[in-house]
This record gives sequence, structure tokens and C-alpha cells, in this order.
Amino acid sequence: MNRLHIIFTVLSFYALATTCYSQPIVSGDKLPVLDKTKSYPEKKLEFETELSYVPLETSDNVLMGETCYLKYLSDNRILVADKIRGDVFIFDIKGKLHSKFNHKGGKGYTFVSSVAYAEKDKEVFTLDEVYKKIFVFTEDGTLLRSFRTPPETHVRMIYNFDKNNLLCFSENTLGTAKPTRPYFFISKENGEITDYVNLEIAKTKPSRFSESIRKNYSMSYSWCRIYPDNCKFGNKFILADRSMDTVYLLKQDKSLTPLFTQIPSVNAEHPTGVSIGMMTDRYLKISVMSHDYKEGLKIVKSGGKWDTELLTFIFDLKTGEFFEDPRKYKNRLPKYSLLNVDVPENTCAGLRQPWRIIQSYKSGRIKHDKLLLELAPKLDIQDNPVVKIEKIR
Repeated sequence: MNRLHIIFTVLSFYALATTCYSQPIVSGDKLPVLDKTKSYPEKKLEFETELSYVPLETSDNVLMGETCYLKYLSDNRILVADKIRGDVFIFDIKGKLHSKFNHKGGKGYTFVSSVAYAEKDKEVFTLDEVYKKIFVFTEDGTLLRSFRTPPETHVRMIYNFDKNNLLCFSENTLGTAKPTRPYFFISKENGEITDYVNLEIAKTKPSRFSESIRKNYSMSYSWCRIYPDNCKFGNKFILADRSMDTVYLLKQDKSLTPLFTQIPSVNAEHPTGVSIGMMTDRYLKISVMSHDYKEGLKIVKSGGKWDTELLTFIFDLKTGEFFEDPRKYKNRLPKYSLLNVDVPENTCAGLRQPWRIIQSYKSGRIKHDKLLLELAPKLDIQDNPVVKIEKIR
């Protein structure tokens, strides 16, 4: 497979404009409120992007499964990990393999629940949520050290915060009525808590429900959010926990800024919640989805399919205004949204499967994408994924 890495400037629609503003909206004690039941003016935003496609190297030693996901992107490196199979691949920005490893089983991890890549220090942190343990590897997979996650925590995600600390997100998926502090920092050396983010949640909402659907038979229904909540854009973090109404910005100096709050509350009788899929210097892209798992379970038990349409909004960080994205989505990520990927600021990236590109090419659905038109004939359906990168200017 030939490598293609061509930069092409295009005008895109239904996305997020970029104007440089160093600070988000803060207007005294008045916090912007997103009313999820209200209609807002529609806004189509045009902006310029640098678009590139990076086919990842394919060989007998570099074969990815369908459960591989993009976890990290910089100007020099691409990291892809497979939660189930345990593979961790690191590529250079041209798609050539830099290193890989797999330490699933034995004294290694059971699953790669979350990954934090400290590129400057050449260390890869893998979280095993089942064993409640973090393994620290060199880029080629040499184990440097390992440590348990802090006692009485349920760490689900880890993020590279600074040279000495990881940011952790802890959540009891069964829910708890006890107040919790879900965000904290741990030492990269020994896993001890070094500091807390100044946020406390009164109660944690459950994300799993189990109920018998007929006598002597128990079926467990589990809905996992496939939409981004806590996100990292450059050195900025968006904290959007499903158990709290307010969305926050956490910066590298550990300062915490509330961005907006939402109504109805996430604790309403038929709850909905927001997630943040993208951040630019000026805008946030927001998705609103149902968290009414009991209603979903009721529908599934009756033989139906729980299809939830996403509402998408744009939040202007300068003015505090909300707008509606005219595009409609159902059970899929909105355009330009990221799923737990550590990316530079003003960047959107994701994996494209070659068979889908080839299928679209043959059906004529990509006739306006010059880069894909050039790339598609060079792909094989058995090739590894292609990384689509869009840098917003």
C-alpha cells in the first residue's frame, strides 16, 4: 500500500469556526444555561481546514482488529490501541510503524481500558480497569513499573496531564448516593494521589441496569456511552460528567472554569445529558442524548429498538450564546466529534476503515473528496485503517 499524506485546504460546513480567544466566557456570577428543551437559532459555520489521510502500515506483523481505536495524535506520532485484544501500535505521522506491543495475559493486563501517552518521555500508561492497575511501558513495550489505582476508587479513564501526573476519572458504574470527588491527579511513579480537582458530585448515576426478562433467566442490559464526555484538546480538558449539570474547563495550571450549565437537570425523571465532541479556540460542539436507561430497558424488553436521536448544539465561548446544528444524528457520533482521543488543539481525527472507503468510492459517494479519490484505488479491503486528520485554521 502506498502512503498518502497530502495537505488540502477545503471549506467545510456544519462545523466550528475558529477565532482566537484566549479565555472562555466568564460573566460574573451569571453562568450560561443550555435549556435542552428549547429551540435555538441554527448556525452553519464555514471554516478552513487542512485535511490529510494517513494510511497506517499493513504487514504480517501489523494487523489490526475491528476493535482498534485511535487514542493519540500529535504532529509526530499516532497511537492506536485495541481494548479487547490488547494491542498497542505507535506510528509516525506518515503511517509507518514506530513500535508495537501486547502484554495481555499472564502478569500483564486483561484489557486496555484506557491509554495515556507521554510522548516527550516516551512512556505509555495502560489502565486495566478490571485489575485496577496501571502498567507503564516504554514505546517498544518494555515494562518500566506498575501500580494499583488508589484504594476505594473506580478509575475508568486516565489522561496525560503533565510531566509528573496523570489525571484520573473515577466512576462507580453501579451508582452511589455518597458524595464523591471523581477527578484527581496521581503520581506517574507510584500511583499515589497528589491532588484533587475541586469538584464534588453529590451522587453518581448508575450506567448499568440488570433485570430478569423471564422466569429463571436473567439478562443483563448494559448501555455504554459511546459519546465523548471528558475530553482532552491540547493541554485543555473538558469535564462533562453525566452525574453533574455543569461543564467545566480544566487547564494546565489546574485552574477550573465553569463554562455552562444545563436544564433540565441530569437527575430529572427522564434524564438527558450533554457531551462535548469538539473544542476550538472559540466554540464547543455539544451533543444531548437520553440517559433514560430504564425507559430504554422497557423498550428493549417489549421487543423494540431503543433509537435515540441526538440533539447537537454549538456554544460560543466568547458571547455565551447557544446555536443549533441543523444536522440530525441517530446512534452515531456527530460530525467532527472525537471519542476519547488525545489531540492537539483545533484538531479533529478518526479512523476510516478501508473497506468503507472502497465501498464509497465504487458507489460514487466521494466524488467531491479529491484526496480520497486519489487514495481509494490504492487501498485493499484487508489494509489497516486510514487516519483522517483535519486541522482547523
